[in-house]
Amino acid sequence: MNYYKSIIKADYLQRTRSYAFLITLAISLYIAYTFVPPSDAAYSTVQIGNFRGENNSAWIGYVSAIMTSTFLSLIGFFLVTGGIKKDIDTEVGMIIATTKISNFKYLLSKMLSNFLVLLTIAGIVFVMSIALLFVRGKGYPFEITQFILPYLLTTLPAIFFISSLAVMAEVFLGRWPVLQYLGFFIFFNVIAANVMNGTGSATKMAIDPFGVKVVTMGMEDFVQKHYDAKASLVSVGFNFSENRAIKTFLFNGSTWPSVFIISRLIWIGFSLILIFISAKFFHRFDIKEKIRKKKKNNLLENIPAGILLHDIKLSLLPSITANYAVKPFIKTELLMLFRKGPKWFWLVNLGGMIALIFTPLTIAHQVLLPILWFLQVSRWSDLATKEKTNRIHYFTYASYQPVKRLLPSQIIAGIILAVALASPLMIRYLISGDLMHVLYIFTGAVFIVSFAVCLGILSGGKKLFEILFFLVTYINLNLIPFGDYFGGLNSGIGYTGLMAAIISILLTISFALRKWEISHL
Repeated sequence: MNYYKSIIKADYLQRTRSYAFLITLAISLYIAYTFVPPSDAAYSTVQIGNFRGENNSAWIGYVSAIMTSTFLSLIGFFLVTGGIKKDIDTEVGMIIATTKISNFKYLLSKMLSNFLVLLTIAGIVFVMSIALLFVRGKGYPFEITQFILPYLLTTLPAIFFISSLAVMAEVFLGRWPVLQYLGFFIFFNVIAANVMNGTGSATKMAIDPFGVKVVTMGMEDFVQKHYDAKASLVSVGFNFSENRAIKTFLFNGSTWPSVFIISRLIWIGFSLILIFISAKFFHRFDIKEKIRKKKKNNLLENIPAGILLHDIKLSLLPSITANYAVKPFIKTELLMLFRKGPKWFWLVNLGGMIALIFTPLTIAHQVLLPILWFLQVSRWSDLATKEKTNRIHYFTYASYQPVKRLLPSQIIAGIILAVALASPLMIRYLISGDLMHVLYIFTGAVFIVSFAVCLGILSGGKKLFEILFFLVTYINLNLIPFGDYFGGLNSGIGYTGLMAAIISILLTISFALRKWEISHL
């Protein structure tokens, strides 16, 4: 039991004390503030027909709960995944493997630490939602149960399930992080399409892991009975519209069907079953030893018989010459980007590049390109931090002019990869004579690499970039102009100038921080 508690405590403290967690928490608070828009806002988060609720306790409590459930499920997976890999990288797993703790208890402790991290964010957002009542409530009375019940029945089971899903993904896909991200991305969108949208039903209510459907069904029923029989849910999310004919209604909460409550308990039980199944296949930290032995055996097989170390003559080896050029660095960084991840995954990238050629131009630009770039998230996320991760930054930072040679080489290599992947689409625009869209795509490539480098240096790891890149990609796939960084929805001189300014700021911060790191090493 002591091992069990120690793992949970240590893992929780290690995660919550990171810069990635603090920045994610700050972003979560800002987004939570927008969950309940003011009455004159040009957007809505939950809208039934042309109606949205007055900002009383019930409306704020229910809306913030389902938005938190959806939002934390969306980014929470990326925030908490990687706990097992962290133990492998730090070699803490070797110590854990020698203890009496079982695989199930270890994975359960990881899941519970994941849950506590997400629960911390949900708890702070919960307090924020109560504060919003006094900021935007217009004198409506405070009813604590209208806040507690939605969070208890929707948000908590949702983040509990996401916590277990992250552990299971690591167990089965630990060597391929991009497959974890891609699998979750598909899973989330399938659930959103089949549960959150369309007409309500008891089946959709029961199979909804996020707990959103029962709340939206209650809102729909309330509006249809008292205001408009044809009103139906628009969507759950940020809906930007210039339509000012939005009417308001007073929502006093809805009942919680027993089927829904039972389904939430079932989802919690199902989460524990996922951990139990994962424990049966958990490698218990012996995977590195297997890989090391395999590489050693292959190396020994390739050494010709009769060749001994004392037969090697140093005088016959090529002389070492200094080379202060940047080109070798760029070549090395490109090779590392190309070789990272499974080799067969380049078939997926090649398929995406071919799709950029034959799909309609709008779909290729607005949908396929951001997906193809997102698939490289694990390559770009540690572009400027892999030295620290592998503990060789003491050598690289001590090299000749690392700020002027190494860091620019990493940025250039990342941009070359992004441009190469987008080259089929850029060639199509060149053939049609549309040079501006070629510029937009190139600017997007520079931005995403600069964004990865800046966030990596700022946070000291890759987690923050992975979270925000996924969020930006999701925003782009929902065709929200605010997140467009590659000219899929925006255009014009003003847009180009804005992107150039943002890139300049990101690169300035990156070089300044790296210079400060080296001087304080």
